[in-house]
Amino acid sequence: MNEIALIYQQRIERCVEQVGALSQLDRLVSRARILLFLATAGLFFVAWGGQGGTPFYAAGAIGMIAFIAAVGYHDHLERRLLRLQTKQAINQHGLARLERAWSKLPVVPVELPQALTPTANDLDLFGKASLFQLINRADTDAGQAILRDWLVSPATAEQILQRQKAVRELAPLLDLREEFNIQGSLLADCKKGPAEFIAWAEGEPWLRSRPWLLWLARLLPCVGIILVMAAAMRAITPDVAGFSLIGVVVLNGVISILFTGRAHDIFNSVSTRNGQIRRYVAMFELMHQIPESTSRLAEIKQETTMDDRSALKHLHELSWIIAFARISHDAVLWALYVLLQLFFLWDFHVLARLETWQRTYGGFTRDWFEALGEFEAIASLASLAHDNPDWCFPEVGTAVDRVTGIDIGHPLLTDQERVSNDVVIGPPGHFMLVTGSNMAGKSTLLRSIGINAVLAEAGAPVCAKHWSMPPLVVATSMRISDSLQDHVSFFMAELRRLKAIVDQATEAQNGERRLLFLLDEILQGTNSTERHIAVVEVLSHLLGSQAFGAVSTHDLELANSPEISKLCKVVHLRETLHGSGQAETMTFDYKLRDGIAPTTNALKLLELVGLRDRT
Repeated sequence: MNEIALIYQQRIERCVEQVGALSQLDRLVSRARILLFLATAGLFFVAWGGQGGTPFYAAGAIGMIAFIAAVGYHDHLERRLLRLQTKQAINQHGLARLERAWSKLPVVPVELPQALTPTANDLDLFGKASLFQLINRADTDAGQAILRDWLVSPATAEQILQRQKAVRELAPLLDLREEFNIQGSLLADCKKGPAEFIAWAEGEPWLRSRPWLLWLARLLPCVGIILVMAAAMRAITPDVAGFSLIGVVVLNGVISILFTGRAHDIFNSVSTRNGQIRRYVAMFELMHQIPESTSRLAEIKQETTMDDRSALKHLHELSWIIAFARISHDAVLWALYVLLQLFFLWDFHVLARLETWQRTYGGFTRDWFEALGEFEAIASLASLAHDNPDWCFPEVGTAVDRVTGIDIGHPLLTDQERVSNDVVIGPPGHFMLVTGSNMAGKSTLLRSIGINAVLAEAGAPVCAKHWSMPPLVVATSMRISDSLQDHVSFFMAELRRLKAIVDQATEAQNGERRLLFLLDEILQGTNSTERHIAVVEVLSHLLGSQAFGAVSTHDLELANSPEISKLCKVVHLRETLHGSGQAETMTFDYKLRDGIAPTTNALKLLELVGLRDRT
């Protein structure tokens, strides 16, 4: 077990130990709570039956106080237990990422524009066993959306440099990132997350648009108070005061029946039930601990800490308003809530205060949560850097004219599975031709190049000892499928994909970014003679647009084509045969070598699987 895995394992073991001890205490308090309830009910029953009198009422009152205290303490234990279990799960996910145990990691569905889907699918950017599944630690929709966009939308060289600095700052801060994940994970049951809250904060106040209801909510309680005071001062008879007060209560009840449902919908959208605001406050408190040595982290922190728009200060204020709104959901305080609602129209006063907050600070909320989401995205990349200390931060700049990687590997493979290679692709107008036998690793090599380029453009560390490249856009043609529904054959689907890549290269020719193309065994849906001619035509278009990239092929004659032979560097991957006869086996070392592949293995593989007689 390596050092990083050991860190996660030790944290998991501590959590397991603490969860066990706390679970035992939780069970004891749960039983004590039941016993206190039964004892209190028994004492009141005896006192009510006239057999015990005042001492039993007093003992029952003490028992009730003890029961309420036990309920509060039990809730406190439940929260601590949930927090520990969440912490344990986060560290288990960290260990699963190191082991690339994909089934143990959550899969977050991601929506992409159709134009970006082919390359994302080819490079396993999203879905199960994907780069996003490996990297993503964001829990809010904003954080996940920002991280998604970073993987599909190349950043500028300046943005990449800023992100790299921020990632370096956060990578060693494991406790801060873990605590941030805990608070975010505890929000996982709130499916709509901050989106619903932001929609409310930026929307129109509901109660303020009904001033007559607001004034009724203010007037009727005043009438009730005046009636009580008038009766106490004997300005009116008790009968008149009583009947009038009943009328006020009935009117309050009718208003409550008609309008409190809408008020509670608003409370729920501001997270009255799930305690979201309290958890967001905790997340913004953690953001106050962000180091300010890098400009981007300082800007993110400033977005949420400026005095006039401080997320922490104003969300603290909001959490108090929400606490008053929550009493209708509290079993202990429910009776008090009914009285407050019937006599004072409680919900509408809380809603009026809530809408005052909405009008004053609602316009800041989107910026708060975008800053929170960006921090989550940076923290996700920082976790990747922490878990893979041997990976490097790439150099991305316009002064570089080719992709150069030393000991590059596929990030989605474990350290034990991964085989590293050195690659040089470019300059513009040139490409690397990868030849080799079946199963030798050509496709994996191309994906290693593409996925590391995506990481580099996102500002993340890459799976290499050294990586440098110019600003670029990655385009791929690897996993092509036909469509019976759209009446598109495999060959036509591949032609359409290649046409889109050629168009991208043409658009990029005069831009700031070059196109990096990665083509895996293209145009297999036709005969070898026409395929050779077609591949040369496609490559001529791409190279003429000053794109560069890598192409894998079984067509060994491609390297000798006069149109492109001077523009390509030929490399190969190969197999090794061991033994003879029935004991013969084939292995692959997945190491890249210069020159055309000297061997083929299709017929030998047929023999090994029993589809061809051995001779």
